[in-house]
Amino acid sequence: MSRELPANPSLEYLRKQAKQLQRTTSQGKLADAQRALAREYGFADWARLKSYVITLGLPPAEALTVAIRDQDAQRVRDLLGSHPELRVKINEPLPNYGFGQHALFAAVQRSDRATIDVLLDAGANIHKRTEWWAGGFGLLDDCDPGLVDFLVERGAVIDAHAAARLGMMSTLTELVAADQNVVHAKGGDGQAPLHFASTVEIARFLLDHGAEIDALDVDHESTPAQYMLRVEQKRHYPRDRQDVARYLVMRGCRTDLLMATALGDVALARHHLDTDPACIRMSVSEAWFPKKDPRAGGTIYIWMLGANRTAHVVARDFGHEQVFELLMERTPEDLKLALACELGDESTFQHYLARNPDATKTLSDGEQLKLPTAAQSNNTKAVQLMLEAGWPVNTPGEMGATALHWAGFNGNAEMARDILRFHPDIETKSREYAGTPLSWALYASGNGYRSTGDYVGTVRALLDAGAALPPDPESLEPSDAVLEVLP
Repeated sequence: MSRELPANPSLEYLRKQAKQLQRTTSQGKLADAQRALAREYGFADWARLKSYVITLGLPPAEALTVAIRDQDAQRVRDLLGSHPELRVKINEPLPNYGFGQHALFAAVQRSDRATIDVLLDAGANIHKRTEWWAGGFGLLDDCDPGLVDFLVERGAVIDAHAAARLGMMSTLTELVAADQNVVHAKGGDGQAPLHFASTVEIARFLLDHGAEIDALDVDHESTPAQYMLRVEQKRHYPRDRQDVARYLVMRGCRTDLLMATALGDVALARHHLDTDPACIRMSVSEAWFPKKDPRAGGTIYIWMLGANRTAHVVARDFGHEQVFELLMERTPEDLKLALACELGDESTFQHYLARNPDATKTLSDGEQLKLPTAAQSNNTKAVQLMLEAGWPVNTPGEMGATALHWAGFNGNAEMARDILRFHPDIETKSREYAGTPLSWALYASGNGYRSTGDYVGTVRALLDAGAALPPDPESLEPSDAVLEVLP
């Protein structure tokens, strides 16, 4: 059976059809009925059908953004053909996309070869960089390594940053021979080629030809070694780069306790603790890594290690038990309760709390922030333990959001129910976005922030606790499953 969409379909029209299909057929769940309906209309799934209908009501430039996100080359071609003004502005940043990224860059991010060719045929400039205040990215800076030959065949040019990222030693050698200053060139985010180095050989070559070992990029004000700590970077790099970071350490780069911990370097960690015992409290935060430029995005450790992570958590994340044991030896008593919560170490938590039953009565402002921070990190066990110990439930954290806001945003129903047992203010509004915990849950459910979140369960928990619906909940773009449970 096939259906034909009306001239001006609406999402409400489609939702009603899906519900009717669910009632009149053997489709057990609404999601199954939606999928079946989408296929009857000739779409692979409900998300594609929904996206198509949304596109029909958008201005052409916004519709193009949606079509590129959907990797729908034919729809991109149709939009460019029916709206000549899109061709004129094809190299301008896409609306509602961010970071000054243009259509071709967005298609390259998705390795969408069909859409790339459609855009190039329409006049997209393969040399166009993103328009970002800290320094624009080129196509070869961000693409999957397997797409490089495809792009080069269409005219993309390998520069020093791309050569360093892709391990192209001979190309890099030629570029430096032609112009020694390329080792200092500022690329995407204001990074130098050394920030992009994917092998020890590349790093050695750049340093031997004058590259600054501790050059700071513009956006994150971070060094090359700090960029290289996370081992799961396969989308951008052909290989992991911790060996390159260790080489930079050996060559004398600037280090810190978090770097030593991520690399599993016990001797280096001990050196930092001996030199500055207070660094045991170091975390991935602005308190330890203040921004010089207010426009900056914050230390790259936020992406490499995780926002607000302590050295102890980093050691556990990376499986470096020897470093962890050293850190624990140097941890002062007043830090151990929060640390036990953060690590989800219930035995240490109970042991410390038994010896210090009033510990949470004298929490500093910084220690109180650990509750919303743990919720933001989706650390359910930490939140449970902190609440049990007596952390103030309504403490606002980043953006003025409480732990309950973050439980809603992450779709963490278990965490939300745990927090609700401690009678939080369920109508408090965040400083930014002025939203309640329920508003945060509604918005996040439909905007893909955590695909594994139980947003239906979270919203139900908040509604059962008496949370008030915002005046126009559909304006927050909740998921269809969440819309089903709204009164």
